[in-house]
Amino acid sequence: MHALTYERRRLTGVRSTWLVPVVVLAASATVAALTLRQAAAAGSPAADPLRVLTAGLPLLPLPLAALGAGVVGALSAGHEFRHPAPLALLRPLRRRLALLVAKLVVVGAFGALLGAATLLLDAAVLHVADHGAAAALESAALHGHLPPALGGYLALVLAGGWIGLLGAVLLRSAAAGMLVLITVPVLIEPVASAVFGQAAGGNGGSALHWHRLFPVDGHHAWLYGAVSGLHSGTTVSDLGLAIAVVAPVAVLLLAYLVLLPRRSAL
Repeated sequence: MHALTYERRRLTGVRSTWLVPVVVLAASATVAALTLRQAAAAGSPAADPLRVLTAGLPLLPLPLAALGAGVVGALSAGHEFRHPAPLALLRPLRRRLALLVAKLVVVGAFGALLGAATLLLDAAVLHVADHGAAAALESAALHGHLPPALGGYLALVLAGGWIGLLGAVLLRSAAAGMLVLITVPVLIEPVASAVFGQAAGGNGGSALHWHRLFPVDGHHAWLYGAVSGLHSGTTVSDLGLAIAVVAPVAVLLLAYLVLLPRRSAL
């Protein structure tokens, strides 16, 4: 409980904790508004409500809220390296584990709140700009029939915070944690495409092309695009999405636990 209280106070007392959500919310609302305007300019009947709510951008493998949560998670670990606690306090293994668990809980709660806040703000933008589409979503919400992808979106934001935190703790650098956050989806993409492609197409039905390993074009259907409204024709199974979200967190956590006994600090 002491570690949880410490981490909560540390998170709320750091300026970046308040600056990052402001930037993410402003960017998310702007992207949502531009998505609606782009659909109107193109003569489309309506923009995809899911893409508006999640503010999905084609060139980003993760939603804006997930990137923001990851930045806060990385800075949470970086604070411990800039202002380390006395060595005697963190020498016992259980105290270091307690501090890590506290950080995971607090960063996870922050990510969940940030994801929910972006959905609510973008829903308000959708309500003002396209009342018909917003009314359909509001009616579905009242009857408990929201798109399952919204749950995947929140899980992705939560995982983004944990990936940034664990990457920074593992590499002992906030900047390295942010780099891990950006590169993990790019590394997962070709592996998942190869596995799922071979499973669907058999031994020779789907060849892996090297130019697909680092997709940077705006027309690429990211694995996580299914929860961002990007390329709505692309579908990912619940199991595949769960693996893609949980696997990076599990791998980073396992790597940290292996190295933890050899360290004297977090």
